Amino acid sequence: MILKDVVFISMEGKNNFRIGNFRVREDAPLPVFVEEGAKFDADMINPQNIMTGMIKVIMTEPDNENLPYYRDFIFSIQPDIESRLASTAYQAEREFHFEEAIDMFNVLRALKPDSLETALNLAVCYDEYTQYLYERGEDKEASKKEEVAFNYFKIVDSFEHKTETALFYLGRFYVVKENFLKATEYFEEFLNISTDIERKKEVENLLYDINYLGVADENLTTAQELVQSDLDAEAIEYIDKYINKYPKSWLGYFTKGTIFKKMERFDEALNFFEKSLSLNKKSADVHNEMGLCYMNLGVFAKSELNFYKALNYKPDDLSILSNLALLSYKRGAIDVSKKYCEVILDLNPNDLYAKDLLAALNENTSEKIDKNKIN
Repeated sequence: MILKDVVFISMEGKNNFRIGNFRVREDAPLPVFVEEGAKFDADMINPQNIMTGMIKVIMTEPDNENLPYYRDFIFSIQPDIESRLASTAYQAEREFHFEEAIDMFNVLRALKPDSLETALNLAVCYDEYTQYLYERGEDKEASKKEEVAFNYFKIVDSFEHKTETALFYLGRFYVVKENFLKATEYFEEFLNISTDIERKKEVENLLYDINYLGVADENLTTAQELVQSDLDAEAIEYIDKYINKYPKSWLGYFTKGTIFKKMERFDEALNFFEKSLSLNKKSADVHNEMGLCYMNLGVFAKSELNFYKALNYKPDDLSILSNLALLSYKRGAIDVSKKYCEVILDLNPNDLYAKDLLAALNENTSEKIDKNKIN
């Protein structure tokens, strides 16, 4: 690949030439960064532009024979570059500027390709980006990021010696992937070495869910698979077996509630959601499902109350806002429904449901709205 914004300067004949405390080699050209549109001159040959040029070479030419030399130069001229880049990337990640964070983490990985920490940073960042996109309804893009996150977690998993931070995130990752055997293995190893009280409590709760609430139970997974195959009656048989085995699992009653809601037996579904809520009082998912049941029963006040409670626990969840938009329409509050759609589109301009619903509301075409009904 030709680097259009990098000029290579020959150092031949520059014996004992130093930049800072770093002795420059005569046999390796120095890549100098030149801003787009600028005309190269000698003043541009400074440590910052050389370092930027080297980073660009490292990022784009993995087979360049001078990469070890360039890395040595960078860490010699700017020994704190790793902590500075990582700090800036973490801040970008916290502010949901994931692409910016990923760019900086990629620079760090190029500088330290054998570092567990840099691979873990990318895995976690891509994982958080995935969840952010799913919450905004961008499932297609989220799926792509999820695959990248998975690949980086596999790289982290390949390291023989893992830090407690790596063990923590690997355990959480394998919970999501429903590989509970590996998740338990990493969580138990984490608990043996960690002194982080907050994270240890989170891990202990997850292990409790795995070992005592049976999230890995075969009856539960079978019931969930049957529901996805539209075999709802058969699913009830398996979820009942799971509930008998784990009567204190909120997930069992929640799953049974979703089955009855799918069968449009909303009153029965609400009974199971109430039981689930008694075991998990701060669940946005349970409140959201209850809101949908009440909406389908025409009990709009209780529907709205549950949607608001769900939003309180997941304020950025666009599906809950979409449900409130639909509820407002059903109550005849067209302007309120439009405002919810506009809020969603401010957060995610590509949200197809909000676009379609807003268009239908503006056209006053109730058939189109019914077609897009959320269940």
